[in-house]
Parts: sequence; C-alpha cells; structure tokens
Amino acid sequence: MKTVQREKFPVIGFIKDHTGVAALYPGKQEGRELRYMGKVGTGWNRATSAQIRKALDTMVSPKSKLTKPVKKPKAAWVEPSFVADIEYRDITSEGLLRASSFKGLSKK
Repeated sequence: MKTVQREKFPVIGFIKDHTGVAALYPGKQEGRELRYMGKVGTGWNRATSAQIRKALDTMVSPKSKLTKPVKKPKAAWVEPSFVADIEYRDITSEGLLRASSFKGLSKK
C-alpha cells in the first residue's frame, strides 16, 4: 500500500521554461533555518505553468534565501512569499521530497 502525504512548502526558486516554469524548488522552515527540499516538476498544465511564472517573476531575488545554499545553476531564486501545496510519497534520507507533485499555489 502506498502512502501519500500532502503539505504546504514555501517556494524558494524555480527553473524557467519559455512560457512558464519547468520545475519548482520548495523549501521548509525549521526554526530559523530555511532548508532545500528538492524539486517538483509535475502537476501543472501550460496555463497553470504560465500563471505560476507570472506570480513568481514578481518575487525574484538575486540570491537564494536558504540557510545552507545549494548549487542550482538554472535556478531563479525568489523571496519565499508563496507556498506550494505539494503531494509526495516520502522524504528521502537526504531530506528531499520523493515522487512529488504540485497541487496549488497561494500567497503566504
């Protein structure tokens, strides 16, 4: 039996594609630390992708807000002002989301 978990994560960055987003980078606030939680690359259609990009483009930041930076050369970092509702199967031993899928975006 597969378990499915669902949680809201602050969006800390994304990968651009020509009309929207190719992937989102969720984070997780743990006390004063903001941790990288992996990449979400599914769960939207072209129209939703364009809406996500339009919202996130208003929050672009020159550098990551993560406590411990990660190397992601294609990333467009953003202020963590939006939260993504994400469904996932598990969290790996490295602390990353496994089999994650986007379900919605809202303002914090």
